[in-house]
Amino acid sequence: MKRICKTALVFGLALLVLLGLGACGGSGNGSSGGDKYETATASSADLAAPDAAEEGEAIPAAGFDGGSEPSGAEIPRPQDRKLITTVDIQAETKEYDSFLSWVEERTAQAGGYVESSDMYSYNERERSCDMTLRIPADKLSGFLKEMGESCNIVQRSVKEEDVTLDYVDAESYRDALLVEQERLLELLKQAVSLEDIMSIEDRLTNIRYQLQNYESTLRVYDNQINYSTVHLSVREVAQLTEPVPESWGSRALAGMKDNARGIGRFFQELSLLIVTHMPALILIGAVILIVLLATGKRRKEARARRKAQKELLRSAREPGMQEGQKPKE
Repeated sequence: MKRICKTALVFGLALLVLLGLGACGGSGNGSSGGDKYETATASSADLAAPDAAEEGEAIPAAGFDGGSEPSGAEIPRPQDRKLITTVDIQAETKEYDSFLSWVEERTAQAGGYVESSDMYSYNERERSCDMTLRIPADKLSGFLKEMGESCNIVQRSVKEEDVTLDYVDAESYRDALLVEQERLLELLKQAVSLEDIMSIEDRLTNIRYQLQNYESTLRVYDNQINYSTVHLSVREVAQLTEPVPESWGSRALAGMKDNARGIGRFFQELSLLIVTHMPALILIGAVILIVLLATGKRRKEARARRKAQKELLRSAREPGMQEGQKPKE
C-alpha cells in the first residue's frame, strides 16, 4: 500500500512539473510574439512617416483584412526607385495638321520637348509622322489621357525599366572617387619629392577621368528618369479603325463595308493612274500607230504570199485525191 502511494505521489509531482513548464513556455512564446509584432509595427510606421512628411501626403490606415483602400486616387510613382518609362503609341486621325499642332503645344505646356520628328507624305490624303517626345514623368499619365481623347489610339505599350541598382552603384563609385580625390589633394600639398608629386598627379588625372564618366552616366540616368520617352506614330486616315464587332451579322456588315471601300479605292487609284500617265500612254499609242502604218504594206504582201501558197498546196492535193478515189458501182 505504501509503495502504491509513493508511486502515485511521484506521478502527481511529475504531472505538476510538466504542466508548469507548458504554462511558462506558452506565456513566453506569447510575450515574445507580441514584442516582435509591436517592433515590426513601429518600424513600419517610423519608415513611412518621414516619407509622408516630406511629400505632404496622408497615409491611410489599413487593417489586416486589407483595410479601406482609397478609390479613384492616382497612385504616385515610387520615390525610392529609379524607373525609366518608355511608351510606344500607334494612332490615327482625320485632322492630321491640327493634331500635330496639338501635340507640339501640349508637349510644351507639360514642360517637355520634341526630341525628333520624321514626316512622310505619300499623297495629299496619306500622310504620317513618327515623333519622339520627352514628357516629365510626373505629367505622363495626364498627357496620355488627353492624347487618347484627341486621336484614335490603335495600339499602346508601356515599358518601365528599373535602374535603381545601377544608379546607386554609380553614385557610390562617384562618392568614393571624390573622397579619394580630396585625400590626394591633401597629400599633394604635403609632397616634397618630384617623384611623389608626379605619382599623385597621375593618380588624380585618372580619378578625374573616372569622375567625368560616372557624372555623365548619372546625368543620362537623371534625364531618362525625369523625362519619360513617348514614341508616337500617327497616320492620317479617311476612316477611323472601328473596334472588331462581336456578332456574326455585324462582322459580315463590317466586312462588306471594307470590301466596298476597297473596290472604290481600287477604281479611284486606277483612274488616277490613267490620268497621271496619260502623256506617256498617248506617246506609246502614237508609236504603235506609226509602226503599224509603216509595216502595213509588208504585212499585206506577206498575207497575199501565204494565201497563194495555200492555194498551190490545195491544188496539188486535189489530183492525188481524185486518183485515189474508187469508181462508183
